[in-house]
Amino acid sequence: MSDWETLGAVEPRDLIDARLQLHWAAQAVAAVGKQLLPHQPDFSEQSFIWMAGPRVLAQGMVAGQRPFRSAIRLADPTLLLLDEDGEPLARMPLEGRTLDEAYEWVRREVETLLGRPLDKPLEHPEGLTEHPVTTGAPFALAGSAAPAELERYYAGADQLLHALRERNPGFSSVLCWPHHFDLATLMPLDRQADAETARSIGVGLSPGDAGRPEPYFYVLPWPHPEGDLPALDGGAWNTEGWVGAVLDAAEFTAAGSHGTQCEWIERFLSSAVKACRELLERKESA
Repeated sequence: MSDWETLGAVEPRDLIDARLQLHWAAQAVAAVGKQLLPHQPDFSEQSFIWMAGPRVLAQGMVAGQRPFRSAIRLADPTLLLLDEDGEPLARMPLEGRTLDEAYEWVRREVETLLGRPLDKPLEHPEGLTEHPVTTGAPFALAGSAAPAELERYYAGADQLLHALRERNPGFSSVLCWPHHFDLATLMPLDRQADAETARSIGVGLSPGDAGRPEPYFYVLPWPHPEGDLPALDGGAWNTEGWVGAVLDAAEFTAAGSHGTQCEWIERFLSSAVKACRELLERKESA
């Protein structure tokens, strides 16, 4: 990919605090879709897409006196409400503001664009990793290169996952899920089966989580496979808590610059998708 943005300007371990702050900030704008967009069976009304033009994670369009979508910019940490063309209708820089202030700003600006009060308060999530911003500390990201680096991770992952979809028809839309903050796509292998038992392959970028705090790409087979795990072209198999192929940021950022990193990740994803197909076919025939 000629427009691949080289990663590694910030060490993966130095992204953790910024990732946690931005993850919590994203909940304020994700709450908009949860309340105002039509419910979907997979709860994707809560999700974001990566918009390459304005370089934001943005939700679907909400109807109102002035149609809008909620969004978050990572590199210059800002909450946004955008019009149909991706132009800002309202914005709130996060620096020095609290999470409660973020929710209040979203509520006030959304009600203005709707032309009416919200039916209920915007929801706060449960189960996310705690951070001082959840107990009143202000967002503090000024002067840090980490938010811009995280933005490059999402921009690159979006390119890679869309390219993967083109090579493998059947994968779902590329969405960022606010609870885990991962950008991912899913390939169902049993479209008519029950969702709990249907075989599928999930592919995505996690910016880090409680179990693996640094960014990583993953390929996740479902249901959990059994038996020997095939060799991968890069990365390794995670077997603690869940079974899936992972490629840690520390590995691919060390691969070089520009397209070398992209090629490294693409080889991993291709080999891991193939391996997961084999595992799931083996399980089906057992």
